[in-house]
Amino acid sequence: MFLTRFKAYAKLKPERSNNTILNKNSAMDNYLIDRETLGKFVDELIKNKALPVATAEGLNDLREKAIQDLDDQIADAVFGKFTEEQDTEFNRLLDDDNTSEADYEKFFASVDFDLDETISDAMKQFATEFLKGGENA
Repeated sequence: MFLTRFKAYAKLKPERSNNTILNKNSAMDNYLIDRETLGKFVDELIKNKALPVATAEGLNDLREKAIQDLDDQIADAVFGKFTEEQDTEFNRLLDDDNTSEADYEKFFASVDFDLDETISDAMKQFATEFLKGGENA
């Protein structure tokens, strides 16, 4: 399943910007797609884009920004589809230190939208904008 860490959670709950969910390994991090997978996707996009960046440092900065933007775009797409009840339940899972990978899997299996399609659509939209030199480029 194509999932990403929900760093955008901090956007929904700004008071949690320094909370442990964003700063430590958790069951959710183990369940969700990792930075390496996002990096591979972005690397493929960079290979197909005419870049104005001439230095290795500039290329690395572009890559890091693109990974973060992709991560945020996927999270925003998923969170945007949560019902109020799903948002409440997801926040409860995040707050519970005993939440397991299986608990997150069960939660995401219960959502009333196609999670894979939502994530795929977000990735396609990101790729289109990135390759055209749009906001995410």
